Amino acid sequence: MKRQFTLRGKLIWSALLCFLLPLVGIYLVTNYLTKDLLLERAVSSSEESLKAIQSDVNGIIDEMLELSNLVITNSEIRQQVIFSQKSSGSERQRKDNLTSYARLARMLDELFRQHDGFYVTILGKRKDIYTNYSHSDYNPMKLYGQSWFPELDRVPAFSTYWVGLQQNFYSPQPGGKDDFLVTIGRPIRITSNSTSGYVVISLNERKIRASLIENGERETMLLDDNGYIVSHTDPGKIGSRVPWWNQDGPFRTVEVEGESYVYAQQWVNDSHWRLVSLDPVSAAVSQNKQILLISFGLQILFFTLFCILLLFLISTLMKPIRNLGRFITQIGRGRLDIRSGIRGNNEAALLGRTIDHMLDRIQSMIEQITLEQSKKRKAELEMLQAQINPHFMFNLLNSIRLNILIKGDQENADLIASLSSLLRMTINRQNEFIKLIEELDTVRHYMMLMNFRHANQVRLEVDCDEACAQALVPRFMIQPFIENAIIHGFEQFDGDIFIKVVRDGDFLRLSVRDNGIGMDRDALEKLRAGIDGHQEAKDSVRKGFSGIGVQNVFQRLQLIYGCAIRFEIHSESDVGTEIIISFPLEYERGENSVDGDSGR
Repeated sequence: MKRQFTLRGKLIWSALLCFLLPLVGIYLVTNYLTKDLLLERAVSSSEESLKAIQSDVNGIIDEMLELSNLVITNSEIRQQVIFSQKSSGSERQRKDNLTSYARLARMLDELFRQHDGFYVTILGKRKDIYTNYSHSDYNPMKLYGQSWFPELDRVPAFSTYWVGLQQNFYSPQPGGKDDFLVTIGRPIRITSNSTSGYVVISLNERKIRASLIENGERETMLLDDNGYIVSHTDPGKIGSRVPWWNQDGPFRTVEVEGESYVYAQQWVNDSHWRLVSLDPVSAAVSQNKQILLISFGLQILFFTLFCILLLFLISTLMKPIRNLGRFITQIGRGRLDIRSGIRGNNEAALLGRTIDHMLDRIQSMIEQITLEQSKKRKAELEMLQAQINPHFMFNLLNSIRLNILIKGDQENADLIASLSSLLRMTINRQNEFIKLIEELDTVRHYMMLMNFRHANQVRLEVDCDEACAQALVPRFMIQPFIENAIIHGFEQFDGDIFIKVVRDGDFLRLSVRDNGIGMDRDALEKLRAGIDGHQEAKDSVRKGFSGIGVQNVFQRLQLIYGCAIRFEIHSESDVGTEIIISFPLEYERGENSVDGDSGR
């Protein structure tokens, strides 16, 4: 069975949809629109972190350049290099040269001792050499055989040649996988076209690597101008070329093995080298996305609080409507005596008061209609009683008068007595109900007069239970059945009529049976249809004593007893007819008792 939503449920779901859908829409749109913003912020954050590394690396590179500048710009060093190019001369000059070289070596040792991790080599044209390392570790003369060394002669004055990354040949055990050098070379010139010597400074790569910050999945590296890794947090990657190298840069993201990384770079001073950091886009964006998620979480929290408040308010506002719905359901089940009891100034209370007022009016109208129906039944009874056939009374009185003139016996006196009783019962219209024993006496008087008038002998037998003799019954209830039996059942011939009255629980059961000609099936069905109201009752052509037909008696009893009255009619041709009536047994009846069952 398909579930039907109540008005309260519809309001709640409508409110939830009205707030939940915009909330989800705002989240999706915000997530889409802020995607680039979050990426920019991730790039900016990476660049800020990279600047701190740049400062340290620049300090190391600047230290190399300062050492080379110190060698080139120092006048004593320059003089010693220039003097070493001249011929050996006299013995005195050689001694002076050695003394000057020794003094220069002490000065340089004192100077370079403060710079740990640097390998300094000064070469003269005449193979005069100064180093701050032992020649047993590495022969500085091998520098002349390096492939890059001839490039120093083509370097302009006061310029630097960036050799780049090399294996550490100064180490006692060269060739280590994680032992590299970063080397620069500069010529020492007397003039712009004349070179008197060279200075070569090498730095252990580990000194730069120590400055690179390793932060989670972030990769930090130093690249030369050809995309080769000079230094890296992972020593295994040093010396390799990055596959995503784009010299034209800059760019925000790069693809590495199918995964996107946030790209950030900072240039190293006085070189074409650059510091680069790579952060996975998912991790970088997620860090900045936390603010958006926190904001969305706060919206969810406030939305939940709003829903709780909304449910409370809807329940409070819907309570009168629910009470009104239950109230209307009770009215639909026939409970017209209840009232809503809803109070307040809202629409539900107004509707409840309107329904209460309507029920009051309906109840008042029912009482008024009931009273009018009671008066109508009394008026109908009086009208029926007033329909006594005057021709019948006139003919009957003439017959009695002639009989008295002719005979003058006791029989006529009895006839006059019966007529007097019958007329007295007819004229007395104060009480609608009389005792059953009085109704039976009226029937006996009527039988005596009918036998006299038609000169036949219809016998009447009455069997009445003593417990029912004092019961109240409507006046002239039995007489129309007797009249119908005499006129239609016997067709004014002799016959027998049997009246039996018994108590059946709280009901009085009355049976009127005759042995007349009876009715065939069609006539019986027609009579039953008229009693049930399916056919309109027609007045008999021959008017009787009261003019009240059998159908009128049934209709009258239905008006009085309503659904409590039960009728049975049995008839068979040449056998007779039996009418059985069952109605509530009453010994006392108030003014409004006659209306008690009519409203069922």
